[in-house]
Amino acid sequence: MASTAFQIAERCVHSGIEIYVCPACKNIVRYENDALLCDICRKTFPIQDGIPDFILEELSQSRDPVLRRMRFIDRMARIYETRLWYPIVLRIFGGFQSPSFAQLIRTVSEKVQLTKGRVLDVACGPGTYGRRIASPTREVFGIDVSMGMLRQGAAYTTNQGIPNMHFARARVEALPFEDGLFDATLCCGSLHLFADTAIALREMARVMRPRAILSVFTFAEGRGGVLKFRRVREWYRRNGGLHVFNPPELEQYLSASGFTDFEPEVSGSILTFSARKSAA
Repeated sequence: MASTAFQIAERCVHSGIEIYVCPACKNIVRYENDALLCDICRKTFPIQDGIPDFILEELSQSRDPVLRRMRFIDRMARIYETRLWYPIVLRIFGGFQSPSFAQLIRTVSEKVQLTKGRVLDVACGPGTYGRRIASPTREVFGIDVSMGMLRQGAAYTTNQGIPNMHFARARVEALPFEDGLFDATLCCGSLHLFADTAIALREMARVMRPRAILSVFTFAEGRGGVLKFRRVREWYRRNGGLHVFNPPELEQYLSASGFTDFEPEVSGSILTFSARKSAA
């Protein structure tokens, strides 16, 4: 049975929807007729299955090769957290020295375990990392470009009875949040896919409070898996939009984007690190 307008509105209020702003002008949006409206830009952002959609363009027409594969990513949502995806990817790209899926989740989560308040989960997929840290004292807002991933995450959250986990469709380059809102940010398995690393990091920094922690998993020029070969890295960069970092390069990106206290750890070709938004 279809939800009434009142039921949808009530669900939206309890799903943290009042926190969102227009990704373009950062004006507070208002709920009306199953959508969020910006009175400044005059843009309307639909709500699908309780998930606000702040991406109005057709991504299949994008020049970004990652965004053009959105239909494949949508279909992949059901296997993303199974043995058919993460363990295989970690071994092929990271090598046998890379951490297991469980170890990776633990490493990323430990960096924010003392954080209370609001946490942003960038390119969250089905909430793989955010769901595991959401709690009564830690409210997580996950954003992703894939509606398929977000719907799967919402299903997991409902079935597992996880509190304080919210989802929205948005791009990291235009986050639908006001400045200084978050006490921590996660970015797991995606930093290497963003078309412009500097813009992505600057936008994350914008929405974080001073000294808020950033916890990341990405790929590095390490000693394991296929990414240890330069020609393989170049091929993936050219054909798949995959940016494989080295720690000094990444530290420069972070410093230029307003982060300090860079603490990297490389296992095979898997890079996990934390950094903090500058206090200035």
